[in-house]
Amino acid sequence: MGRAVIYVAIAALAAFLLLFFGIFQRGGGSSEAFMRISVHDLSVAPEAHAGEHVVTIGILRRVLEPEEHFLVTEGGLGIIIRGYDFLALRPLDGRPVTVTGRFGFDGLEGTYIEAESVDRR
Repeated sequence: MGRAVIYVAIAALAAFLLLFFGIFQRGGGSSEAFMRISVHDLSVAPEAHAGEHVVTIGILRRVLEPEEHFLVTEGGLGIIIRGYDFLALRPLDGRPVTVTGRFGFDGLEGTYIEAESVDRR
C-alpha cells in the first residue's frame, strides 16, 4: 500500500509539472504563443519563421510611393507592416515601436508582418 501511494504522488506531481510548463510556454493559456525575435533574424532567415506569431522591435519608417510602413534596424534591414491602420501608424513614423503579428514572406513583396498591434516603446 505504501508503494502505491508513492507512485500516485509521483504521477500527480509529474502531471502537474507537465501542465504548468505547458501553460507557461504558451503564455498563460493563450491559444498561440508569440515568439520574441529581432528584425535582423527575421530578415536574414525568413523561411525559418514563416507563419509564426512574432513580437519584434524596431524603428517605424514610412515610405510615400507606394505608401507603406517598414520596421527597420539601425543597419537598414526592414520588414513591411501590413494589415494595420495607416492613419494610426503615421504619428509613429521615426519612433521605436513593438510590433506583434504573424510573420511571412514571398518572392515579390519580401518579408512582412500582418500586424495585430503596433505600440510605441
